[in-house]
Amino acid sequence: MLRKIILLFGLVAALNVHAITINEFSSKLVESHPYFVQLSLSEKTSLIDQKSSLTYSDWNIKASAGNSYQSGEDTAARAYKELYTTSYEVSADRKVENSGSTVNLKHSWNRNDKDSTAVNSNVFEVGYIRPLLQNKDGINDRLAIDIASLDLAANKVNLEEQAENFLASKLKKFIDLALKQEIVKIHKRDLELTKQQLDLSEEKYLNSLIDKSTLLRDKDLYVKSKQQSLQSSKELIIERQELAALIGARESDMIVNMNLFEEQELTKIDPKVFVRQSRSFKKFDFDKARLQRQLQTYDNKTMPNVNLNLGLSSQGEDNKYFSSFGNRDYSWNIGVDLSYPLGVRKELLDVERTEISMSNIDALRDEAEINDVYQINYLLAQVDLLSDLVILYLEQGSLADEKVIEEQIKYGEARGEKSLVIAAQKNANLANLTYVQAAGTYQKIIIDYKSAIDQLFN
Repeated sequence: MLRKIILLFGLVAALNVHAITINEFSSKLVESHPYFVQLSLSEKTSLIDQKSSLTYSDWNIKASAGNSYQSGEDTAARAYKELYTTSYEVSADRKVENSGSTVNLKHSWNRNDKDSTAVNSNVFEVGYIRPLLQNKDGINDRLAIDIASLDLAANKVNLEEQAENFLASKLKKFIDLALKQEIVKIHKRDLELTKQQLDLSEEKYLNSLIDKSTLLRDKDLYVKSKQQSLQSSKELIIERQELAALIGARESDMIVNMNLFEEQELTKIDPKVFVRQSRSFKKFDFDKARLQRQLQTYDNKTMPNVNLNLGLSSQGEDNKYFSSFGNRDYSWNIGVDLSYPLGVRKELLDVERTEISMSNIDALRDEAEINDVYQINYLLAQVDLLSDLVILYLEQGSLADEKVIEEQIKYGEARGEKSLVIAAQKNANLANLTYVQAAGTYQKIIIDYKSAIDQLFN
């Protein structure tokens, strides 16, 4: 019997050239729906945020120029009457990413015109500052880019999780549409049978075989069946319009080709093992990694600030500009500076706060593991239950079909009544409705299960 039903559904789908499958719907949804466009833009934004955190390593160029005049005729401390000074300075500095060091290059030129005697002097300087304890190897300078890299990876996983949840909700609507198509057919069949029963009752009433209350009961059943058929037909139109809008299709194209009775193969997993590798679990891993990285910086900032300073410079003088670049004197310097604040420090509180946050994430992760394992086991149990129910409903439908055949034989041999045949047909139709609804629920549970084990969206 099951094979006949599956073949029948396959034949109906084959005859419908414009029917859409669940895989086609899924592909069109991902390609065209604005939700997935937003997710793509969000990922690009995260990438830009990561790149923007690299700007500290660019060269920083500075330049200045000036001109001044001083009179010294009436000031004993000034050995000149007039002094004109013209100068400029150009410098460039940058952070070295992997060491935390700062490199500074500077060139300055100065022209002093003292009582019509000009002297040009220029200086070239190279400075190098390297942290030895606090910010050693640039650990504090790299905090922003390290956090941005973690955020980028975490956002990618989060976007995949959002996409999967969204896709699951829409695929279940697709299954609802497939189910509604079958329910409309069943309700129309029920309306036909109820009309046959009403016609039979009217005939019996005219022949005084039943009383008026029985006729009114059958009329009421017919009106209710008509209402039910009308409502399901309208709901079908609404659901078609909704799903058509999701993929930018016409309502007339949203005729579903789906075998609700198809048994799905499930991937065998160990829930406890899977959960620790799942996308939803990675969120806690990224959160903890982010805090661990911040903790490294907070710990480092509690250390003394010790810097190694190196410098090299050269200076030349002449009464002509270009000649001042020759005949140079050289100098160098090396030193260490140290600073350390006393008393309660903000960094110590940051360390304590971060350690508490990390412990809280561990607790949240343990709780999520329990809930996720339970959810997967629950879905597996639901799949098994619905599989068994579908088989039982199939047996129930087969018995109802046999009852119809039996009543038809008895009626054909004048041993039964037409009303009993109609009642048996209505009972078989109702059994078919129960069977179809169970099959639809089974398919939606499969969607939930695939979503729970990260296999619905890749």
